Amino acid sequence: MIPESIPTSSGVTSGERAALPDDPALPGSALLQQPAQLRDTLSRLLRSWMGTDAWLQSCTASLRRYVPGKRCIFELEVTIARERCVQAEGRRLVGKIFGLGEGAGLFRTLTELRRHGFATGSLLVPPPLAYDPDWQLLLLGWAEGELLRSKLLRRSCAEPQMQEAAAWLLKLHQCGMKDGRRYSFGQHMNALADQKYWMTRIWPDGERRLDELMCRIAERSRLLSGWTPGPTHRDFSPDHLMMNGNQLTALDFDEFCQYDPLFDVAHFIAHVRFLALTHFDSLTEFDRLAKSFVDAYRAGAKDFSDARLQLYLAIAYLKLAHIVAVVQHLPAWRQKVGTILHEAEQIV
Repeated sequence: MIPESIPTSSGVTSGERAALPDDPALPGSALLQQPAQLRDTLSRLLRSWMGTDAWLQSCTASLRRYVPGKRCIFELEVTIARERCVQAEGRRLVGKIFGLGEGAGLFRTLTELRRHGFATGSLLVPPPLAYDPDWQLLLLGWAEGELLRSKLLRRSCAEPQMQEAAAWLLKLHQCGMKDGRRYSFGQHMNALADQKYWMTRIWPDGERRLDELMCRIAERSRLLSGWTPGPTHRDFSPDHLMMNGNQLTALDFDEFCQYDPLFDVAHFIAHVRFLALTHFDSLTEFDRLAKSFVDAYRAGAKDFSDARLQLYLAIAYLKLAHIVAVVQHLPAWRQKVGTILHEAEQIV
């Protein structure tokens, strides 16, 4: 369910079995240091999921992603024994620990999405199994399959999967779900301003360029209005789409909100092109596939605006520039940031 290559904050990849954190800002992280208490807690939380005739024999946690003070994501391998069964059953789950109570909202979001059609069929979200408010621990079902990201990087034929991604997004945007925090364009601009601040801390020479780009985005936004807020993933990308046969499961709803749904389309395109840039040194490597995704979405959309899509694409590029420079601090980040910002400047 979670990419094996996601690095922890210390740069250790999940495949290296990084040490589980003990972070005072994350109450549930203390559980990860106490195997017996973790097993007892999981036994209590998963009782209805396992069934009355079952009990938890063992559990092992492996770190997948850790953002100090904010969240910790880990894989759980559990062994479940059942009455009248000689052999115990091995299962995998995902655990998320939060520091500010976000887990409760995420549990509600996934529960509501499954009530709005994402529990059955071919377009799914992971089942939320349990949430403990004291530990701020969220448990999710495991999604089997392969990430769309991996299929793209193998350069295998991914056009059907890109069209399925569009179908999943259309289903989300048209499902009618009204729950979730409201997000405004003003909040979006404030987030960009914060990202720009951190970029200029390590790239002072780029401040004028970033200021000009943000001014152009703000000016363009004044010409666009009239959109209706709707359910928006806000982190929709090939990294968060798991394919398993004819099923597609979307992951990572931490940013879910009620916003302009077209932002999801732009965000996905930007991340597809970013994947091409980081792995093949060419933004255009997957452009044919990106077009297939947009065409499929446009064909089923009730509200589509090229002008809004282009605006959000510029915003998504600016966010990616921040990720490259500040979050990942990739080798040759200045060159990649320059390429990404150039794309944004061509749009607005």
